[in-house]
Amino acid sequence: MKDNTEPPLEEHDACEMKTPHDHQIMFRTLENPLRRNIIRSIGAFGKKKKEIMRELGISEAQLKFQLDYLVKNCYAEMDGENCMLNAKGIDELLANVK
Repeated sequence: MKDNTEPPLEEHDACEMKTPHDHQIMFRTLENPLRRNIIRSIGAFGKKKKEIMRELGISEAQLKFQLDYLVKNCYAEMDGENCMLNAKGIDELLANVK
C-alpha cells in the first residue's frame, strides 16, 4: 500500500536552472558583447525593438538573432514589438552585466 503522508513532488519549470549545462548556457549568453548590450538596453522594464536598434546602431537581423537566442534559452519574452527580460533573465543576466 502506498504511503500518502509524503507531499507530492513538485514539477520543475522548464526555464528553471537545473544543471551545470544551464550554467554554461548562462556564461555563453553573457560572453557575447552584443548580447550583453542588448540585455542592458532592455533592462528591467523592457523596450521596443526599434528603440534597441536605434540605441545600439544594429540591424533588425542582428537584433532578431540575439533575441531569438534569449527567448530560446528562457531569458526573454516578446510581445509584438516589445522585448522584455523575464524573471530568470533579470536575475541571472541583467544582475551580472557590467
